Amino acid sequence: MNVSGQDIHQTLEFRSTTAIVRLLPTGLLLIFLGLLIYALVDLDREPWTIIGIVLCWVFGAGLVALTLWRRSNPGKPLFTLSPAGIRYRIPFVKEVLIPWREIQAIGTIDVEATYWSFFQFGQFATRHLLLLRDVTVVVLSKPFYDQRLFVDSAFLRGPGWSANFIPRGAQVQMALHHELVSVEPRALREAVEARWLAFRDTPAAEPARTSVPSVGSNVGSSATASRSNLPKVAAAPAPKPDVVAMGENPKVISRWDTVKIVALSIGIAVVLTNLTGLWQMPGQAQERQARAEKNAKAREQQKHWAETARRLKEESKKREVEERERREKFEQDMRRTFGGR
Repeated sequence: MNVSGQDIHQTLEFRSTTAIVRLLPTGLLLIFLGLLIYALVDLDREPWTIIGIVLCWVFGAGLVALTLWRRSNPGKPLFTLSPAGIRYRIPFVKEVLIPWREIQAIGTIDVEATYWSFFQFGQFATRHLLLLRDVTVVVLSKPFYDQRLFVDSAFLRGPGWSANFIPRGAQVQMALHHELVSVEPRALREAVEARWLAFRDTPAAEPARTSVPSVGSNVGSSATASRSNLPKVAAAPAPKPDVVAMGENPKVISRWDTVKIVALSIGIAVVLTNLTGLWQMPGQAQERQARAEKNAKAREQQKHWAETARRLKEESKKREVEERERREKFEQDMRRTFGGR
């Protein structure tokens, strides 16, 4: 759903559900790569590859499970736009309401994000820079950021903190990433800016005052009588807020994603049938036979070594027992010989 042309009094909720669901092909790709490597690599010669294979299976299966679960369980919004301000959620940490009056400016910038890839090009970990373009940012004062948004724990902040909060002198730019919530960057900025211009001069809401009636008996009795004479009026139901969930429908799969899902599913099925022996590539049968014979020979050799080690251990124990018996017999003979004298 597009955010342009919306009533500024509507509450707009932005979730990352669609972005997560779109990772389904990535999860299938990881599973496919793990199966393909397992089918092609000789683990006897390259046993370390089992680490990458297991990681592909674990992360792939976890990603597939997460995407399928998210299709029916959207979860909480990342941020919400309402007349009261921007309700920003830091996952697993806290939710913060940022009143419009605390926002000093609205802008659009390009954000540099850092991410790491593992076991790539012969290196354990590689650092990469990703440029995120046309990101809508709201400018906050440094004291407000330090008091309401900053998290002391580096672990809870996570690796993406610097891409969400960008310091700029005495101010901090808070990024609202349109790609995470699957909306157009221009439409998101227009929705934020329209509400900021409309509500930035709204004063802070004062706490409701409670009047305490007099405790005099006459006043109390007269007030009771007056209330008894008034007609009873049913309390009007509170109006429900007009809340709109923004972003694309997570249950709608594009044609390109459908093609990728179908192709990867077929690939996984093909590799699985190959691993179960339903079909084999040219020369694969001979290679697997040779590998099986080699493994059988290695097992026989290991069994021979184990039997040899066990036999040597038994012989050593037997020699120790015989040596102890000879020593005891020698000591007894010596005692009889010298004891008889």
